[in-house]
Amino acid sequence: MIRYIKLSNEKNRDAEVTYRSLNPKTSISLGVNSPSDVINKRVLKSTSATDFSTLIKDFKVDKMEDEQLQKAILLSEQIIKDDTEIDFEMGGKYISGLQRVYINEKQKPVFKVKKIEKIFSPTAELKEEREPKYNESNVLDQIVKWTGKMMPKSKVYNKLVFNKKYQIKHINGLTYDFLFDIAKQLHEKDSLMMLGGGESGKEPLVMNDGGKPYRSFLEGRVQDDKYCLILHLTDQELKSLPKK
Repeated sequence: MIRYIKLSNEKNRDAEVTYRSLNPKTSISLGVNSPSDVINKRVLKSTSATDFSTLIKDFKVDKMEDEQLQKAILLSEQIIKDDTEIDFEMGGKYISGLQRVYINEKQKPVFKVKKIEKIFSPTAELKEEREPKYNESNVLDQIVKWTGKMMPKSKVYNKLVFNKKYQIKHINGLTYDFLFDIAKQLHEKDSLMMLGGGESGKEPLVMNDGGKPYRSFLEGRVQDDKYCLILHLTDQELKSLPKK
């Protein structure tokens, strides 16, 4: 699927270009004595009937002190004796086409779920609880602005945690010149440039409808007549621990 983004340069001229996710495959493979390649499969580990929280309810103890610990000890002894945690009919089966289902503490499906977003302070204290905000994408209908705020590469990697990255590519000769010029400027300054979204050009970027807002930084590299533009996204900042 081709995805588009409207990007502007320092002259406030914009162009519609494409971007794609960067997921490089590892060059290291697992070697086994087998004629075929190794593949990954999803298998069923356990069912609700053999879940720890279900099995532990079957045990009763006289002492109320450390009740959960006493039940856990009895359950562990039972597991050693007869492998009660294994469902021999269902365990180990290949599974595919998964769908997420929310359950309650009784392992029963629930059909009305109210999602709550929790906001924490840098010291891990709960500041606010609110309904999650639905964010609409702002990279195609609105122009992603060149802010001019440069950050040296040697410093930015010690301040931010990059969660995702996309490669920006041209779609014709005109957009090639457009992107090559941007990449060349960033390459010569050895810096990343912050991008801004929304009408104000200062908002975080939302790549997909319903997605998370990210602060974005553009990296450029050039070699002869070749260029590489990488869009880095972050929603985490590295901070030093508070001094006691």
